[in-house]
Amino acid sequence: MNIRQIEALRAIMKSGSASRAADALGITQPAVSRLVSELEKTIGFSLFDRTHGRLEPTPQCHLFYTDVERTFVGLEVLKHTASQIRERGPGIVRIANMPGIGLPIVSRAIIAFRQIHPGVAVAAQLMSTAEVWTAVATCQVDIGVAPKETDISGVEYQPFSGDAAVCAMSPTHRLATKDVITPADLHNVEYIAHTPAARMRRALADLMEAGGYKFNVVAETPMCMTLLSIISAGAGVGLVNPASIEGLGNIDLVLRPFTPIMPCNFYLGYRTDAQRSRFVRTMAKCLLDARSPTDLDSPSDQSGGGAMSARVAAAAAT
Repeated sequence: MNIRQIEALRAIMKSGSASRAADALGITQPAVSRLVSELEKTIGFSLFDRTHGRLEPTPQCHLFYTDVERTFVGLEVLKHTASQIRERGPGIVRIANMPGIGLPIVSRAIIAFRQIHPGVAVAAQLMSTAEVWTAVATCQVDIGVAPKETDISGVEYQPFSGDAAVCAMSPTHRLATKDVITPADLHNVEYIAHTPAARMRRALADLMEAGGYKFNVVAETPMCMTLLSIISAGAGVGLVNPASIEGLGNIDLVLRPFTPIMPCNFYLGYRTDAQRSRFVRTMAKCLLDARSPTDLDSPSDQSGGGAMSARVAAAAAT
């Protein structure tokens, strides 16, 4: 098996035909067919059913192609890393964060970091929670910032923030007249949720079930910005980290405390087997220093379901 054979398979899967694959690779169609045939002989099963002049991927092909695409994603990461090193040298810090921590926090951290290390570049990426920890675990980034949905082997976690979740809704939503939202208030209400793997969603679902209330999820997304936009449009309500509101501009939302308290714990994460450079250590400190004062509070220290930070209270005013 060689890379050229894999490239031929990938080109056919992406383009849908051997002729278009040949154009993409800059070779002849017979050459593409020969490469695929050689690959089939090597792996010991057919990749395509050849009927009526068309190539139809077999079930085995789809299974094999999943790992093929994953391999090429890895190669793209290597190309990107090599490009960064070539252009900037080893002086670069890579961070990935879930947007729920508040985009201005990352901006403040980068500004502070650049004042300390003006010759070091920062590569910042927005990702879903699962993508953040995958990127940390596979050394694609140096620091991750996101909730901890599960413990991932090889990743060390450091507490970052601990706000209590608030219920976000459009100002015209009927629940906007309430001072505090409870599970009973959410009974059969259109709910905009994070993905099923999110701890807060699972915890809320358990609360609703225990109280005999219907948890009516009508839309879901891994991204807080998307979730808040859907809520702002009036499609439903959702529990969010209050830090995620900062920096969203004039988005039209009302925030209300939720009881019982639902912690929105975020963590910094690093590879345990990778030595942290002084640049990474500095960036971690800058991220911690960039938190709003309320991000330092633990939800368990707040008194009662009506507790709300000054930042959230200002956003909740109607």
